[in-house]
Amino acid sequence: MNLIEKMNTNFKENNFFYLMVLTFFFVGILLGAYTIKYMDGVDAKDLSDYFTSFVKSINNQEIKTNELLFSIIKNNILIIILIIALGFTIFGAPLVLIIDLIKGYTLGYTFSFLITTFEGKGIWIALTSTIPQNLLYIPFFVGISIISLELSSVKVKEKFFGGARFNKNVLNGLVMKLSFFFVLFILGVFIECYISPGLMKIVITNVYKIT
Repeated sequence: MNLIEKMNTNFKENNFFYLMVLTFFFVGILLGAYTIKYMDGVDAKDLSDYFTSFVKSINNQEIKTNELLFSIIKNNILIIILIIALGFTIFGAPLVLIIDLIKGYTLGYTFSFLITTFEGKGIWIALTSTIPQNLLYIPFFVGISIISLELSSVKVKEKFFGGARFNKNVLNGLVMKLSFFFVLFILGVFIECYISPGLMKIVITNVYKIT
């Protein structure tokens, strides 16, 4: 069975989990976007002023990739560990979905804010600063969330319905799936650390003429 067939089989077996994770994630994105839309004018101006000074600093200072890499890992590692750890508990599923909602909210808030900055002309900064790495981060977080829900559901069946315990083959399959998704995460970190800042500099310098 090749990778595509395995993915199709996994989707059919866990389509409810896919539906729940994606629903919570995209509801979070919509809530984040609407928060910006209805934000108080004073708060919006303060955020806009802060972000303008931030992009100026990016343009005028050398990017310290080591510090950026550490910051990216620090900001994500606890959430990743929490999502996976919750899969080994019988109450983990609702908490994983809440984390997905928060992740979606953060992404929606950030993207919507960037678009509305610079008098609504921030689309290029939004695209270069958030989209490239999130094309990999989103599948990663969706993937590990579904794995966590799978684990938690097995725990529930085992605890309350006498379901079978994990066997070696099941655990090996989960490890393989986690390994695949972690490759996506590593690629996303590489893009956010080494590619997105350069793209932002190009946009800031040539499109918005910020110096």
